[in-house]
Amino acid sequence: MSDHLPAPDFDAQSYERPNQKWICGHACEGKACRLGPDNNGHCGATSECAPVLETKPGETKGRWRCTRPSGACESGQLPDGKCCRPIARCAPIPTLRTRRGRLTRWVVGATVAILLIAFGGPWRGRFINPGALSTPHSGDAFKRLSAGQSRFDQNCEACHTAGDSGPSGLVTAAFQSSPGPFEIEKLARLNIGDMTALDGSCQKCHANHLLHQPGVSRNLSCSFCHREHRGPGRMVASTDSNCAFCHGDADAILSATDKSRDTKGAAALPVHAVARNFASDHPEFRVHTQKLRDTNTLKFNHALHLTGETIPKLKSGEKLSCGFCHQADAGGRHFRPFKFENQCQICHSLQFDPETPGLTLPHGNPDFVSAFLHSLPRQYADFAGRSGVTRAAEQSQFAQERLQRLQARVGLGEDFEKRVFFSNASTGPDRQVGGVRGRTPALYPGCAYCHEVKPDAVGKAQITRPMMTERWLAGVEFNHLKHSGIACVKCHQAGKSRETSDIILPAKQTCAACHSRSGGVADSCATCNTYHAGRRETAGR
Repeated sequence: MSDHLPAPDFDAQSYERPNQKWICGHACEGKACRLGPDNNGHCGATSECAPVLETKPGETKGRWRCTRPSGACESGQLPDGKCCRPIARCAPIPTLRTRRGRLTRWVVGATVAILLIAFGGPWRGRFINPGALSTPHSGDAFKRLSAGQSRFDQNCEACHTAGDSGPSGLVTAAFQSSPGPFEIEKLARLNIGDMTALDGSCQKCHANHLLHQPGVSRNLSCSFCHREHRGPGRMVASTDSNCAFCHGDADAILSATDKSRDTKGAAALPVHAVARNFASDHPEFRVHTQKLRDTNTLKFNHALHLTGETIPKLKSGEKLSCGFCHQADAGGRHFRPFKFENQCQICHSLQFDPETPGLTLPHGNPDFVSAFLHSLPRQYADFAGRSGVTRAAEQSQFAQERLQRLQARVGLGEDFEKRVFFSNASTGPDRQVGGVRGRTPALYPGCAYCHEVKPDAVGKAQITRPMMTERWLAGVEFNHLKHSGIACVKCHQAGKSRETSDIILPAKQTCAACHSRSGGVADSCATCNTYHAGRRETAGR
């Protein structure tokens, strides 16, 4: 083959044609043929020339002429007109383009086959699941609450609408989503935390669950703060970065403040509410910044009950303390609602006759009090029976004697009833005993001493029911049990409060003394704030 070199003007580089699928097998030896292989990879080499038959005038057979570009060969053509110098055929070699195309097709085919097997089998849920679900979203109770039962053990369709629709449904859902996979411009402008179709699935179980206060400029997606597929147990807690996405953005806070303004132009939310760190830039509690007041009509003086010399001691001999009235509930986190029988009656017995200390007025309903006063003879007689007097005549005599002495002191009838309801005096008239002169205690401090009492159109007493707020910091979860080692007065200045309207809550800096890096106690947003909790109020007596 050394004699079969290409022509001097043959350019091997231009022959290789990298944009084509095949190259000549002899190209690596510098002996590539001129024609090269075809598109199917077949060698196109035949011989060095293609003889041409020339017939002169008057001749019938003609003669064959060599057409080799470098000149006719010595041997000439064969008798049948074929070239006597055939070229050895080669095995064409695929180009890089061909090999790359083969690899791509093989990878695509294998991938499609694997995906079809994975998506079509009963274990496809485990194959495409990015991680284990949290316990609340993987138990039997959640499956019963979900919209339907899945063919697969992961119950994906409860949250993902196309989770149980097969490969075609997944593809359809992908292309029908907004923005779609090919909407590049919309995808580029997509904001983090925007509401998605997945949030609609959350509402199936968490119906009417407010995402935030009504004044926010925009709601965040549930999945922005609550990340699923992070393993069993409770869902991963939100981080401070989730909260700072809005509360650390001054523009977002100002926008929410403007939106929440009421009809009078006052901001329903504090303007300076940008908070990235509790100890440094967290705003002061709204109770203090807006100087809120307790609207409870019950009259109570904390300073008098804690420091007053006239307050009697408890049966144990101890002075009245915060813990006597503020009693923890079963969990220890909060306090039980106040009740007259539990907190007040030990001192305020509702006794109206000093000679009969065991006979007291009912509490809680003015109609019951009025009925009690109109049936005093019967009440005295029943009291005598409870005291051991068994004969009816003796009970009646006991009642008559006590009524006569009571009438001599305070009178009876409507005047006495009005005094019971409307008197707010705690002391009686001046009295001198020996060389000492002073005001005597009131025979009975009336209902108005503690309650707001108003007469109706016919003069009948109407007592305003006390309304006691259980939680003053809306959306904040405070655990008193964790703070039981701290004295109440360290946070609540009750000894200086003389008005019911005083809201005795600590200032932010009081909390930050411990809840900060220097204090060493957790100070993350989630330590105290509960995102979805609203303000809860309840009535107490």
